[in-house]
Amino acid sequence: KVFDHDTFSADDIMGEAEIDVQPLITAATAFDDPSSLGNMQIGKWLASRDNALLDDSIISIVDGRVKQDVHLKLQNVETGEVELDLEWIPLDQ
Repeated sequence: KVFDHDTFSADDIMGEAEIDVQPLITAATAFDDPSSLGNMQIGKWLASRDNALLDDSIISIVDGRVKQDVHLKLQNVETGEVELDLEWIPLDQ
């Protein structure tokens, strides 16, 4: 669920967003040590009618970190979008 942030009243629900993190996990686990690699694209989650992506979501190694930019249309609401920057952090760090 996606909420706005109100300082003086209760936060309002703006819609819902569902994110498939499996493409990020698959891409991140394919590389043992991304910090030893240069910046590059390593995966992609394709926008389709089966998901709420507004654009293809690129998974990249940036400065030794696995990152994914996600741009979604909010669900269960007339209009709305959310942009997220995800980063894979291995639990052994």
